Amino acid sequence: MRVKGGTVTRARRKKMIKLAKGYRGQRHINYKVAKQQVWKGWVYAFRDRKTTKRNFRKLWITRINAAARMNGLSYSRFMNGLNLMGSKLNRKMLADLAITDATAFSALADAAKKALTDNNQTFHAITPATTEKVIEIHTAEAKPAKTAESKPSEKNTVAEIKAYLDAQGTEYASSAKKADLLALV
Repeated sequence: MRVKGGTVTRARRKKMIKLAKGYRGQRHINYKVAKQQVWKGWVYAFRDRKTTKRNFRKLWITRINAAARMNGLSYSRFMNGLNLMGSKLNRKMLADLAITDATAFSALADAAKKALTDNNQTFHAITPATTEKVIEIHTAEAKPAKTAESKPSEKNTVAEIKAYLDAQGTEYASSAKKADLLALV
């Protein structure tokens, strides 16, 4: 007696088609193409899980380097000083400290400098691009409306003409046109 494997085959294919849900064109309909695309997606996912770790490490090193240079050390000397003093802080925690708590990071930098000098290692004091520890951003204040000292003309807006008339103490109708207001000036 011949055994047909239709249900098992269909289930296997439906599983692959379900994994390809959302793909464009034949990639979510045709079993062969869907299978190729799902496998390729798994390859990309495996590769990019490694790439994400690499990218975060680069970001943390960049942040630590910037903060270390603001405290007069290069990244490599800072990390060497931390290793000499036996610090167990990883790059993720150091980068977070560099952004959120500048005073704690500068204390770590000072401790790293001390550890370097205690071990007779020389380091050149790095001058940072900016000497400011905290950068403040000032926004321009809105200019107050001009108080018209000279008589308004056709170039002025209705609001400016009304402001001038109010400053002079002249009464006018609130629905007055620009020409009527200019006649009152």
